[in-house]
Amino acid sequence: MTSDWARFGVERGWSFAIAHRVRWSECDPFGHANHRAYFEWFEEARNRYLEAVGLAPLSPDTPGPVIAETGIRYHRPLVYADEILVTARTVRFGRTSFEMEYAVWRDGLCALGRAVLILVVNATGRKNTAAARAARTHSGPRPGCPRERPPLKRAVIVICDSLRADLITPRDAPAAKGSGTGRETR
Repeated sequence: MTSDWARFGVERGWSFAIAHRVRWSECDPFGHANHRAYFEWFEEARNRYLEAVGLAPLSPDTPGPVIAETGIRYHRPLVYADEILVTARTVRFGRTSFEMEYAVWRDGLCALGRAVLILVVNATGRKNTAAARAARTHSGPRPGCPRERPPLKRAVIVICDSLRADLITPRDAPAAKGSGTGRETR
């Protein structure tokens, strides 16, 4: 699968991705993938990422992500039937919130998105600090987060291996420069 990361032009620093094919219904009258489609792709990547790192499935009684802020920077347009890779990673943690980045790749970067999320118990509306800490288990890089990450790389890989076949796991990510193993997470 390492060749898939190279084929899409994924840059260093990403360790979680899902494959997608741009649908006709996601395109606007100009033939480009509509801006709302990117938000849907990011939502799917975010939910699968959070499941992969151990966040409980969404329900009214468990903490789930609520978006406080989001945005996208578009670099290149996509069109119907383009094969793309959508990546997700956590880049910052706060007391009750965390920030994620997303990217869409096809022959290099096409769009870069971000979101600030708060984990909230839907039934009560309360913010959940314990769940925010649980989201910290991802073994990828976390710029701006001064805490040491726990050594849970194997657990994440095992969880990721149980997801659908189109999920590209950290073990398939490109190797760090000079390592040659292809199993390092970024």
